[in-house]
Amino acid sequence: MNKTSLSPHLPILLGVSGGADSLCLLGTLHEAGYPLIIAHFDHQLRPDSAKDAQFVRKIAEQYKLPFLTESRDVAAYAKKHQQSIEEAARNLRYKFLFEQARKHKAQAVAVGHTADDQVETVLMHFLRGAGLSGLKGIEEGTILPHFDPEIPLVRPILRLWRAETVAYCEAHKLDYHEDPSNASDDFFRNRLRHNLIPELEKYNPRFREVLQRTSHALQGDYALISELTRSAWKKSILAEGEDYISFQLDPFFELSPALIRNIIKLGMEKLLRGQLNISFSILDSAARFIASSQSAQRIDLASGLMLLKEGDALHLTFDVANLPLGDFPQMSGDVIPLTFPLKPVSFENGWVLTAKRTSTAPKLKKGNPFQVTLDAEALGQNLSLRTRRAGERIYPLGMFGKSMKVKDFMINVKLPKRARENYPILYAGDEAAWIPGYQPSHLFRVVAETKSFISFEVVKLAE
Repeated sequence: MNKTSLSPHLPILLGVSGGADSLCLLGTLHEAGYPLIIAHFDHQLRPDSAKDAQFVRKIAEQYKLPFLTESRDVAAYAKKHQQSIEEAARNLRYKFLFEQARKHKAQAVAVGHTADDQVETVLMHFLRGAGLSGLKGIEEGTILPHFDPEIPLVRPILRLWRAETVAYCEAHKLDYHEDPSNASDDFFRNRLRHNLIPELEKYNPRFREVLQRTSHALQGDYALISELTRSAWKKSILAEGEDYISFQLDPFFELSPALIRNIIKLGMEKLLRGQLNISFSILDSAARFIASSQSAQRIDLASGLMLLKEGDALHLTFDVANLPLGDFPQMSGDVIPLTFPLKPVSFENGWVLTAKRTSTAPKLKKGNPFQVTLDAEALGQNLSLRTRRAGERIYPLGMFGKSMKVKDFMINVKLPKRARENYPILYAGDEAAWIPGYQPSHLFRVVAETKSFISFEVVKLAE
């Protein structure tokens, strides 16, 4: 109880199934004087499952405690969302518990997980393939941000064994109800409990205690990794939306594969709202993709999520169409004639072009690719802004008068494909003079003989 740091004056929402574990938790917290709210979730996995709710309701009445319940068809939900029964049950149960905790201003949600649950969880993660986050098992106190960013989930009896909770109930004459589904080997966890763990205990009679200690030791290591992950996340994050997370790519090249895996795991958990157990193999594939120089620009992960390399950015998203274009000026297909004196030209997504004609070369900020000064006489009078057309070419400054297709230039400078179609380009007649953000055309560069100048600037207005 010390680790969970619960206040004796604030309510705790207690998930009660009616089994020995949850009744032991109820009894110990009630004896300790904590104000409790009892909540029961009916998974509808048995025809008579409603009887469990009535059983727990009577217990709440005996203790004179508030009682909350909800019933959902877990099997139908699992089929619809392509989840296992266990995963769907967990998601719906916790959704209910945390919704009620918020509604009733509970300081925490408490559940009756025991040391046996810890052993089964660690073993299950090991067999399915897991990193440190899976092998550390479940914790005595944790935040599940996809259910609630502030209310903790606590497991006050996590260090007790199931035999001890049964002994507690018998000693206190508590009539507990054993869920018949716990005896079924249809569920993976039950097969571990009934078959694999007893077999492993033949090799080491203290197998469960050893695995429990191992998970506890790994939790300390994971806490350190989590701190490093949060720090690396802050240094690399660019933007975050409902359906995407964008990172700077360069910082990842300085990180270990372990940190990369943890950053991607954190991102996937945020976007999937905790609806998926993310395997180590998925995270390892993501880390190798990020670290490689392979030509592939995307990799599919799980549940529709993909990683996309785009220039100096790395996107975690469900669909490229979800990614914002705010970092790239965009315009419609209409041609915009430019006449001087020029009023500011506004683009569709908050960018503005300004231009000024002078007789002396202005001083521009160094290193700003969205500013350029060109030779006014070379540009002539027929200036316009429009998007590119098929087959058009440009003579990029620095290529000694050689030309290339505008499309190829955009590819070479790593302008994202999704931004190219509506990207504004400055034209002098039919010649591409400048693609904002990149070097101008060699044909319109300022030379020693230049007598009149036009300075252009494209800026994004503050939102």
